[in-house]
Amino acid sequence: MALQQKTSNYDTDVFQPLIQFVSSRSKIKYGSNEKTDIAMRVMSDHIRAITSAIADGQLPSNNKAGYVIRRILRRAVRYAFTFLDLKEPFLNKLVPILAEQFKDVFPEVKAQHDFIIRVITEEENAFLRTLENGIKKFEDYKGKNIQGEFAFELYDTFGFPIDLTQLMAREKGNGCGHGWF
Repeated sequence: MALQQKTSNYDTDVFQPLIQFVSSRSKIKYGSNEKTDIAMRVMSDHIRAITSAIADGQLPSNNKAGYVIRRILRRAVRYAFTFLDLKEPFLNKLVPILAEQFKDVFPEVKAQHDFIIRVITEEENAFLRTLENGIKKFEDYKGKNIQGEFAFELYDTFGFPIDLTQLMAREKGNGCGHGWF
């Protein structure tokens, strides 16, 4: 950031190729809206962590480090879905940009390029189905406050993560009952 005389890491050559790709594909100009800018930054930041972890041998899963990777990926997918209207798997399309950026520093990304894309695409497809159903249920919810029972139903019945329900409730300015949120 200092070397490139930028005021934000996201304005450097580390993130701009990713952000500009997302901007171009979503047809939303970076810098035009705070929410879409945040979504582009989240996606660009998170894909770096996800790709590096997979290249190092950590796969998304339901426990331990794999769960952290899965949550990071799901958060990025949710931002793409909600704020950039990207309803199809998209994060996987950022991997070639990273493979090129990292070719001399982290050659494992380029060497495992196809595998990384396949893993991310599978996770995206699975979560997009869950996300679409969960968001619809959330938006159809009648009530001023999100109740714990409803959050648990979204999670238990539909696989919709509790932390995502919490985040969406905060974004909508909803309070949540039963001490859950």
